[in-house]
Amino acid sequence: MKLFRSFRLDTLNHFLWRGEERLSLTPKAFDVLRYMVENAGRLVTQSEILEAVWPETYVNAEVIKKYILELRKILGDRLDEPQFIQTIHKRGYRFIAPVTNESESASVTHAVNSAKIVVGRTEILTKLGGCLDRVLRGHRQVAFVAGEAGIGKTTLVDMFHQQAVNHTNLRIARGQCVEGFGGKEAYYPMLEALGQLVRHKDNNSFLQILSARAPTWLVQFPALLNSDMRTALLQETMGTTRERMLREICEFLEVLTEEHPLLLILEDLHWADPSTLDLISALARRREPCRLLVLATYRPTDVVLSQNPLKGMKQDLLVHQLCQEIVLDSLQEPAIAEYLALRFPTCNFPSGLPELILRHSGGSPLFMVTTVEEMVKDGLIIYENGRWALTRSLEDIDPGLPETLQQMMQCQFERLSVEEQQVLRCASVAGMRFSVWAISSAAQMGPERVEELCEALAERQQFIRSAGICEVADATVSACYEFRHSLYRQAVYRVLSDVSRARLHRLLGERLKPLCTPAQSQLAAQIALHFEEGGNFEAAVRYMILAAKSSARKFGYRDSIRVLQHALQLVDRIQANVGAELETQIFEVIGDAQFALGAMAESVRAYETAATRAAQANLHAVQVGALACLVRPLGLIDPRRGIEAIDRASQLATTLYDPLLVARTQMLAAAIRLLYDKWTKENAELCESAYETLGSLSDSVTASYDRMIYAHTQLLQGKYQAAFVLIESGESYLDDTSSLMAHFFAMSGKTVALLRLGRWGEVLQIVRAGRELAHKNGNDPWIFNFREAWLRTLALDFEGAQQFCETILSANTQYPTEQPKTIAKVAAGYAELNRKEYRQAAHYFRQVLDSGSTSKFFLHWYWRMIARLGLSKVWLGVGDVGKAGDEADQFLTSALSTADPHLQTLAWEAKMQVAVVQKDYSDAEAFLQKGLAIIADFEVPVAAWQLHATAWDFYRLHKRDDILAESHRRNAKVHLTTIINSFDPDEPLRKVFLAADSISRIVARRVPTAVLV
Repeated sequence: MKLFRSFRLDTLNHFLWRGEERLSLTPKAFDVLRYMVENAGRLVTQSEILEAVWPETYVNAEVIKKYILELRKILGDRLDEPQFIQTIHKRGYRFIAPVTNESESASVTHAVNSAKIVVGRTEILTKLGGCLDRVLRGHRQVAFVAGEAGIGKTTLVDMFHQQAVNHTNLRIARGQCVEGFGGKEAYYPMLEALGQLVRHKDNNSFLQILSARAPTWLVQFPALLNSDMRTALLQETMGTTRERMLREICEFLEVLTEEHPLLLILEDLHWADPSTLDLISALARRREPCRLLVLATYRPTDVVLSQNPLKGMKQDLLVHQLCQEIVLDSLQEPAIAEYLALRFPTCNFPSGLPELILRHSGGSPLFMVTTVEEMVKDGLIIYENGRWALTRSLEDIDPGLPETLQQMMQCQFERLSVEEQQVLRCASVAGMRFSVWAISSAAQMGPERVEELCEALAERQQFIRSAGICEVADATVSACYEFRHSLYRQAVYRVLSDVSRARLHRLLGERLKPLCTPAQSQLAAQIALHFEEGGNFEAAVRYMILAAKSSARKFGYRDSIRVLQHALQLVDRIQANVGAELETQIFEVIGDAQFALGAMAESVRAYETAATRAAQANLHAVQVGALACLVRPLGLIDPRRGIEAIDRASQLATTLYDPLLVARTQMLAAAIRLLYDKWTKENAELCESAYETLGSLSDSVTASYDRMIYAHTQLLQGKYQAAFVLIESGESYLDDTSSLMAHFFAMSGKTVALLRLGRWGEVLQIVRAGRELAHKNGNDPWIFNFREAWLRTLALDFEGAQQFCETILSANTQYPTEQPKTIAKVAAGYAELNRKEYRQAAHYFRQVLDSGSTSKFFLHWYWRMIARLGLSKVWLGVGDVGKAGDEADQFLTSALSTADPHLQTLAWEAKMQVAVVQKDYSDAEAFLQKGLAIIADFEVPVAAWQLHATAWDFYRLHKRDDILAESHRRNAKVHLTTIINSFDPDEPLRKVFLAADSISRIVARRVPTAVLV
C-alpha cells in the first residue's frame, strides 16, 4: 500500500482510494500511476513509461499525455502548481508528492478515520466481517446483499471493502453486471473481475495457475496471448462444455486462494447473465476448501419483474444453508439523527429535523443524503458562529422539500444549463458509464466542449463523476464519466420523450459501430440494445447475432441461444426480404450452438428450419448453406438423411449462377457420398475436380469442416503426406462456426494418416491427449478409445485392445452409436482370431457385415471390408480354403473398387495366402507382384511389412529361394523399424509389439508369423 497525501494506492488489488471513496481509474491509468509512484522523486521518461506499461506493443507517445491528464483530474492536481505530477519539458514526468509505504493495517485505520458517514449498518458490517473470518479459516462463503435502489448497497460494500483490506495478502476483485446488454454477455462480471487480477504487475504466478487450471478462461483474454499460445489454447479448449468452464474456474479459485484469500464482489446481480448465476451456484456447492468470499448485491423487485433465475437459485442455496442473505432496510429516525450529528459535528438543530427528513426520504439513504445536501446548497443549513443551524423553521421548510427523490433530481436537473442538460440526456442513453467520444456526436458538440461540461458537473458532484479515460477507435483515448448512482441516470432517462430517446439510441449505436467487428465483438450486445431501443430492428438483429457468436466463443451456448431467441422476436418488424435472410442466419447459429451442446436432434431442427425459411423466401444460396450444415449433426445420428440433404444442396447449387458455391457444394457432396455411402470413381473424380476449381477461383473461405472432409478423401487414395499437411495447415483456422466438427475430423484424419504411415507413437500421443481433453469436457472419449483399440490390434496387443473394446461396447452414449460399436466389434474379432477362437471371431465379423444390424456411418464400408478380410482369415484358420477364397475374392473386388493402396495391398496379400494354401504357387507369386507394385508407388508401411513377411515365408518355405526370402525379410524389418522407432523407448506398447512372435521373428529370424491387417 502506497500513501501520498490523502490518497492510498492499493497495488495488490488495483484500487485508488481517497479516504473512504474508491476512485475510478482505467487499468492503464492505474499502471501509469503505480509506475510513477514506485519511482517517485526521479524523472521517468515517456519511453520508460511506454516500455513498462505497454511492453511489446506499439503505442503513440501522445497517449501518455491523456493518461497524465486523467491522473491530474483524479488527484485534483494543477499543471502550473503541481502537488503530485510535475512535467519536465520534453523529457518526461516526476512524481513529487511524498510517498510512504504503509501496512494494510495502518491503511485501514486511516480509511476508517476519514470515512464517509455510514449509519445504521454496524450489525451488518459485523456479520460480513464474520463471513470473512470464516473464509480466512478455509471455509468458502457466499453472501447476498439485497435492497432496492438507493438503499445503500454499494456504500455498504465499499465500506466492507475498506475494512477487508486490513487482512494481509487478501486479494479483492470486483465485477459489475450492466443493465440491458450486460445480461446478454456470458460471465460478464466474472471476466471483469478476473481482468483486474490479470493486470497485477506480479501476475506471472496467477497466469501460470490460470493456464494450468482454467485454460477455458485464459483464452478469454487474447491480449495476454501470442499467436502460438492462442492456437494451442484453441486446440486445448475445443469442444468445451459449460460444465468444464464451471469446474475449471472453481478449481482455479481453490488453488489461487491457497496463497491469497479472495474477496469477489459482484454487483447488481438482477442484471446478471445465466452463466454468471451458474458460476455462483457452483462455487457455493463445492465442498473443497477455498478461502473465497463471494459478496453479491441485487434488487429484489427487479429480479421479480425480469423473472431472473437468481431468485430460484438463491432460495435453493438458502434451503441448503450454502449462502447468507442480508436485506438492507430503510433507515429509521435514530439512524438519521446519528447521521446529522456526524455530518454536522457542532449543530443546533431542532429535535424534529430527523423525523422531517425521514418523512420525506422514506428512510432511503440516498434520498436522505441528497435532501440534506440540497438543504445546504439552498441555504437552509448554514455554518455561523462556530455552529451549524437552520435558517428557517421546520414548518417553513417542510412544504418546500420534494416528496420523492425523482422530484428532487428533476429540480436539480432543471437548474443546469441547456448544454449540461443535453449532455446528460445523451449520457443517460449511453448507460451508467460513458465516454466523451461516444456521446459527443449525439450531443451535437465537439468532444472538448462535452468534456468541459462533464468535468464541471463532476467537480460540483452533480449527477456524474469522473471515471478515467478509455481507448476507443484507432487508439484514440477519451475521457470517461459515470453516473453517481443508477437513480440519477434513470431520473434523466425517464423524462426523455419516446422520439428523443429512440433518436439518441440510434445515434449512439451508429457511433459505436466502428468499435465492433466480428473479431472484436465485445460491444455487440450493447450496440444491439441501442438499435433495438432506437427502432432500427435490422441492425439490432445483426448485432444480436454477433453477440450470440461472442457468447459461443466463451462456451456460453445457452446464453447464445437465449439472445438469438430474442432476436427472432424482432424479425417480424423487419422488411420481409431482409427479415427472412436474418431469420435463416439466426437458425443456423442456433444450430451451431445446439451442435456444440451435443443436442444433435435440436441442431437438425434448427438447420432444417433455416433451410425451409430460406426456400420460402427464395434465398436459394442461403438454403444451400443450411442444407450443407445439416450434414454435421446428421452424419452422427442419421447419415442417410445427411446424404439426402447434401445431394439436395448440390442439385440446388447447380441452378444458381455462382461457380464458387457450386464447386464448394459439389466437393462436399461428393466427399460425403464417398465417406458415408460408398467409394466410387465418379464421386472421387468429382470431388477432386471441384477442389481444383476452388483453387482456380482463389477460394479462401471454404469452411474448415469442408477442407477436413476433403482431406479424408485424399487419405483413402494413399495421399497420406498431402492430407496430413492439409489437415495441419487447416487446424490453424479452426475458429469458425463449424470448428467443433472440423476439429473432430482433423483429429480423425491425422490419426488415420499416422496409422497408415506407421507413426504409431504419435497416434498414441494424440489419442491420450484427446481422451484427457474429453474427460475435461465431460464428453465420452469413444473416438479416442476406438482409435487406441485399433492401434493396439495393429500392434498385436490384443488384450489391451479387448479392454478398450469392452469400454466402448458398454458405454451408454447418446451420439453416436454405430461407428464406435462397429469398430469395437472388428477389433474384438481380430483379438479372438489371434487367440484362435474362430467361432467367436466369425460371430463379430458377421455382425459387422450384416447391413441389417449395422447401419451406415462414417467410413462404414471400410470397416466392413476389414471385417471381410478377418472372416477370410477365420476360414483359413479352420481349414476351409473354399470359403476363405470366396471371402478373399469379395475383399479384393471391394478393395479394387476404391483407390486405397493400403486396402488393395492387403487384398492381394489375402489372395496370395489362399493361393499358397491351395499350393497354387504361380498365382501366389502373381498376387505378390500385384501387391509389390502398389507399395512401390505408395508409402504404406503397415501393409508393406505384412506383404513382405508373407513373401519371406513363401520364398523360404515353398520356393526355397533363401536369397529372395532374406530380401523380403529385410524389407519387412525396414518398415517395422519405422513403426517401432515412432514410439518412446519406454512405451509399454512398443515392448508388447516387439515381443510378439510375428515381429520378433523378423527382427531375429525365428518362428512363424501371425497376420495383421
